Amino acid sequence: MKEKLGGGCFCGDVRYEVSGVPALQVMCFCSDCLAITGTDGYAGYMVKEEDFHLKCGAPNVHEKISKEGRKVIRSFCGTCGSNLWGQTEFGLISIAAGTLDDPEVFQPTTNVFTDHAPHWARIPHVLKDA
Repeated sequence: MKEKLGGGCFCGDVRYEVSGVPALQVMCFCSDCLAITGTDGYAGYMVKEEDFHLKCGAPNVHEKISKEGRKVIRSFCGTCGSNLWGQTEFGLISIAAGTLDDPEVFQPTTNVFTDHAPHWARIPHVLKDA
Protein backbone atom coordinates (compact mmCIF):
# COMPACT_ATOMS: atom_id res chain seq x y z
CA MET A 1 0.00 0.00 0.00
CA LYS A 2 1.24 3.50 -0.83
CA GLU A 3 1.72 6.13 1.84
CA LYS A 4 0.34 9.63 1.24
CA LEU A 5 2.02 12.55 2.94
CA GLY A 6 1.34 16.24 2.71
CA GLY A 7 3.54 19.18 3.33
CA GLY A 8 4.17 22.79 2.51
CA CYS A 9 5.68 26.10 3.42
CA PHE A 10 5.42 28.21 6.57
CA CYS A 11 2.69 30.53 5.22
CA GLY A 12 0.68 27.82 3.42
CA ASP A 13 0.91 29.29 -0.09
CA VAL A 14 2.75 26.24 -1.47
CA ARG A 15 1.50 22.72 -0.74
CA TYR A 16 2.65 19.34 -2.02
CA GLU A 17 1.69 15.69 -1.63
CA VAL A 18 3.86 12.58 -1.74
CA SER A 19 2.63 9.09 -2.57
CA GLY A 20 4.81 6.05 -2.15
CA VAL A 21 7.71 5.35 0.13
CA PRO A 22 10.93 7.36 0.33
CA ALA A 23 13.85 6.24 -1.82
CA LEU A 24 16.37 7.70 0.67
CA GLN A 25 16.33 9.58 3.95
CA VAL A 26 19.59 11.42 4.59
CA MET A 27 21.30 14.09 6.62
CA CYS A 28 23.44 16.09 4.18
CA PHE A 29 26.36 18.31 5.14
CA CYS A 30 27.54 19.44 1.68
CA SER A 31 28.41 23.11 1.31
CA ASP A 32 25.32 23.81 -0.81
CA CYS A 33 22.99 22.33 1.81
CA LEU A 34 24.73 24.35 4.52
CA ALA A 35 24.07 27.52 2.50
CA ILE A 36 20.46 26.56 1.69
CA THR A 37 19.55 25.82 5.31
CA GLY A 38 21.71 28.41 7.01
CA THR A 39 22.69 25.83 9.60
CA ASP A 40 24.78 22.68 9.95
CA GLY A 41 22.91 20.31 7.66
CA TYR A 42 19.88 19.37 5.60
CA ALA A 43 17.31 16.71 6.41
CA GLY A 44 16.39 15.20 3.03
CA TYR A 45 13.29 13.04 2.57
CA MET A 46 13.91 11.81 -0.98
CA VAL A 47 11.17 10.43 -3.23
CA LYS A 48 10.88 9.49 -6.89
CA GLU A 49 9.81 12.40 -9.11
CA GLU A 50 6.63 10.55 -10.11
CA ASP A 51 5.62 10.28 -6.43
CA PHE A 52 5.79 14.04 -5.85
CA HIS A 53 2.80 16.27 -6.67
CA LEU A 54 2.50 20.05 -6.32
CA LYS A 55 -1.00 20.67 -4.94
CA CYS A 56 -1.12 24.48 -4.88
CA GLY A 57 1.06 27.52 -5.28
CA ALA A 58 3.95 28.33 -7.56
CA PRO A 59 7.31 28.12 -5.81
CA ASN A 60 10.26 30.23 -6.84
CA VAL A 61 12.98 28.11 -8.42
CA HIS A 62 16.73 28.70 -8.34
CA GLU A 63 19.22 26.69 -10.40
CA LYS A 64 23.01 26.51 -10.16
CA ILE A 65 25.92 24.13 -10.48
CA SER A 66 27.04 22.75 -7.11
CA LYS A 67 30.61 22.75 -5.89
CA GLU A 68 30.54 19.01 -6.64
CA GLY A 69 29.67 19.81 -10.28
CA ARG A 70 26.02 18.73 -10.23
CA LYS A 71 22.99 20.76 -11.28
CA VAL A 72 21.08 21.94 -8.20
CA ILE A 73 17.46 23.04 -8.63
CA ARG A 74 15.87 24.35 -5.42
CA SER A 75 12.25 25.39 -4.85
CA PHE A 76 11.30 28.01 -2.27
CA CYS A 77 8.10 29.80 -1.29
CA GLY A 78 8.20 33.28 -2.81
CA THR A 79 6.04 34.66 0.01
CA CYS A 80 7.59 33.32 3.21
CA GLY A 81 10.96 32.07 1.88
CA SER A 82 10.64 28.48 3.11
CA ASN A 83 13.15 26.08 1.56
CA LEU A 84 10.87 23.30 0.28
CA TRP A 85 12.60 20.80 -2.01
CA GLY A 86 15.31 20.20 -4.53
CA GLN A 87 15.38 18.23 -7.77
CA THR A 88 18.29 15.90 -8.31
CA GLU A 89 19.91 14.64 -11.49
CA PHE A 90 18.99 11.14 -10.35
CA GLY A 91 15.20 11.41 -10.76
CA LEU A 92 14.60 12.16 -7.08
CA ILE A 93 12.96 15.05 -5.26
CA SER A 94 14.69 15.90 -1.99
CA ILE A 95 12.04 17.33 0.31
CA ALA A 96 13.14 19.40 3.30
CA ALA A 97 11.88 17.04 6.01
CA GLY A 98 10.82 19.89 8.29
CA THR A 99 8.21 20.94 5.70
CA LEU A 100 6.34 17.63 5.97
CA ASP A 101 3.02 17.96 7.81
CA ASP A 102 4.23 15.11 10.01
CA PRO A 103 8.03 15.49 10.24
CA GLU A 104 8.12 12.42 12.52
CA VAL A 105 7.89 10.21 9.40
CA PHE A 106 11.44 11.28 8.56
CA GLN A 107 13.70 8.41 9.66
CA PRO A 108 17.21 9.19 8.37
CA THR A 109 19.56 6.28 7.82
CA THR A 110 22.64 7.91 6.32
CA ASN A 111 24.91 10.94 6.70
CA VAL A 112 26.40 12.34 3.49
CA PHE A 113 29.27 14.81 2.96
CA THR A 114 30.25 14.80 6.63
CA ASP A 115 33.76 15.80 5.53
CA HIS A 116 32.24 19.15 4.47
CA ALA A 117 30.56 19.77 7.84
CA PRO A 118 31.79 22.63 10.02
CA HIS A 119 33.46 21.64 13.29
CA TRP A 120 30.35 22.73 15.21
CA ALA A 121 27.94 20.55 13.21
CA ARG A 122 25.57 18.24 15.06
CA ILE A 123 26.27 15.06 13.08
CA PRO A 124 24.07 12.14 14.15
CA HIS A 125 26.76 9.50 14.63
CA VAL A 126 24.13 6.77 15.07
CA LEU A 127 23.63 6.91 11.28
CA LYS A 128 25.93 5.26 8.78
CA ASP A 129 28.20 7.47 6.64
CA ALA A 130 27.93 7.25 2.87
